[in-house]
Amino acid sequence: MTVDKTKFGSQLKKLRNEKGFTIRQAALQANLSNSFWSQVENGKRNIPKPITLEKMAKGLRVSKEQIFVMAGINNSDLATKETDKPEYVDLKDQINDKKKIMTFEGRIIPDEDLKYMERLLRGGKKD
Repeated sequence: MTVDKTKFGSQLKKLRNEKGFTIRQAALQANLSNSFWSQVENGKRNIPKPITLEKMAKGLRVSKEQIFVMAGINNSDLATKETDKPEYVDLKDQINDKKKIMTFEGRIIPDEDLKYMERLLRGGKKD
């Protein structure tokens, strides 16, 4: 099934609005730029690749299958890849990575709260 990029964009925008997210919130959660998300919604970009669609699904808190259907991609068309396996991520590395902006429900988590979270995860110990 072929889906027009304009149709996909309008469906994406409708879903985002139904979820109550701004473009900024959805893009932050998906680790994508606001402008990229906006261009997709407005049909100014082609339908993204599956890996990016997965990020968009994460940003909207929906299944990747739902986004794939909107994009006209059948799950059986996608071969199982290594990337489908769970990935281990060390939360400490994520918290301390200055190239990443940590968010929760679209809101940026202040540095002092990240330090507090790190202490809690250590059981109250400083290091």
